[in-house]
Amino acid sequence: MALNLELAEVRSEFQNQNTPQALYLTSLTDALELLITEDESLFDRYENAYEKRLQVLSKITPKTAESLYISAELRLQWAFVYLKFQHEFDAAWNIRQSYLLAQECLSRFPKFTPAKKIYGLLNIMLGSVPDKYQWVLSVLGMRGSVENGIKDLRIVQASDNPSLATEASLIFYLAQGLILQQPQLALQELSTWPMDHHTKLSLFLAAVLAIKNSESERALSYLDALSLQEEGISISYAEYLKGEVYLHKGDYPTAIALYKEFLKNYSGENFIKDALYKIAIGYWLLGDKSNAEGYANKAKTSGRDYAEADRYAARSLAEKEFPNHKLTKIRYATDGGYYETAARIIESAKDEDLPTLKDQTEFTYRKARLYHKLDDKENSKQFYLKTINLAGSNPWYFAPNACLQLGYLYMAEGDNKQAASYFRKALGYKKHEYKNSIDSKARSALSQLPNAK
Repeated sequence: MALNLELAEVRSEFQNQNTPQALYLTSLTDALELLITEDESLFDRYENAYEKRLQVLSKITPKTAESLYISAELRLQWAFVYLKFQHEFDAAWNIRQSYLLAQECLSRFPKFTPAKKIYGLLNIMLGSVPDKYQWVLSVLGMRGSVENGIKDLRIVQASDNPSLATEASLIFYLAQGLILQQPQLALQELSTWPMDHHTKLSLFLAAVLAIKNSESERALSYLDALSLQEEGISISYAEYLKGEVYLHKGDYPTAIALYKEFLKNYSGENFIKDALYKIAIGYWLLGDKSNAEGYANKAKTSGRDYAEADRYAARSLAEKEFPNHKLTKIRYATDGGYYETAARIIESAKDEDLPTLKDQTEFTYRKARLYHKLDDKENSKQFYLKTINLAGSNPWYFAPNACLQLGYLYMAEGDNKQAASYFRKALGYKKHEYKNSIDSKARSALSQLPNAK
C-alpha cells in the first residue's frame, strides 16, 4: 500500500502499533508525503513523530536485527526529507547514523537479508564519492563500494519476500539511473515489469528515468498509466513531467496547460520558478510575446532557486532576451528523443539565425548532442571538441558538459585515461548553470574508473 501511496490506509492500519514493522511503515508514509508534496506545514509534526519512533526503537532490549534495521531505515528516510527541506547538516548526520546502524545490524546478524537493502544503497551513495573526497567519509567512520552495494541490492532483489524484493528493485533502479547515471540500464529492467505489477512509485520512477534517457514517448506512457491510478495521494510533479514531455514534442499549448495544472495543485516551492519560466518559453515559441514577458516577470519573483532546474531558470531569466528560437527547439526535441525533428531544424538553420558567439557555440553543442544520441561517436567527439574551443572561458554550461560527455564516450570505449582527463576538465569549470549536476556526474564517473586518482 505504501508504494502505491495509499498513505491514509497504511496509517489507519498501523497507527496504534509499536512493532518495528509498524514504525517503519508509518514513518515511510510520512517521509513519502513530505517528499512528494513538500508541504512545510506538515514538517514539524512529522519530525516529532519520527523522533518518537526512534525513541521506541532505541528502548528495545536486547537489540534485534529488526530493530537495528528499522532504525537505519528511518534514519535514511529522514536524511532524504532533510535534504528536500534544505536541512543539510541534519541530513548528513542521519546518513551517518543510518550507515552505522546498518553496519552494526549486518555485523551482529550477517544472515539478515533486509539490512542489505539499505546497506547496499548507502554503499553505492558513498562509493560514488571520488577518491580525493573519501578522507571526509573516513573521518566520519564511513566508506562505500559501488560494486558491493550493487551486489547487496541484487541479493535482496532475489528475496522470497515479494514486498522486500520490489523495494530493493526500485532502490536499485533509482541508484543505477540517478546516482550511477545509467538510466538506460535501469529502464531495460524496469520495462520488463507488466503494467499490473507497477505501483504509483514505480510508474513515476520509470517516467523520470525515461525522460532522463531522452525517451519522452515512453515516459508519457508511464505518466498516462499513473494518471489512471486513483488510489493514494496524487503526485503533482507528474503534471510537471508531462509538461516537459509536451515541451519536447513541440506541443506548446498542451505543455503550458500542464505546467499551469502543476502550479495549481502543488504545495511546495521547488520547480515553481522553472515551471513559470517554461510557460514563458512556451508562449515565446508560440510567438505570444505579451504572455511570455508576463510569465517571465512572474517567474523572477516566484519560488526559489534551490533545485537545479530553478537555478537554471533564474540564470536564464537574468538574461536580457529570451533564448534563440531555433536552438531552443533543437534542444527540447533532442532532450525528448525526437531526433528527426531536431535534425530537420538543424538543417534549416542559417547564419543569420545564429548572430552571437553564444548562439554559434550552442548550435555546435546541439549538433554534438544529437550525433551522440544517434550513436555517431566520431562526429559527436568532433563537435564536442569544437564546442570546447568555441566556448573558451565563457561561463556557459556547453563546454563543461561537452567534457563530461567526452568522458562518457571514452569510458564506454575502455580508454579510462582519456575519460578521466575529460571528467577532471569538466570539474575545472568554475561558474555555469549546471555546475552542481555536472560536477556530481563527473565525480561519480571518476569513482567508477579504476586507477583514476
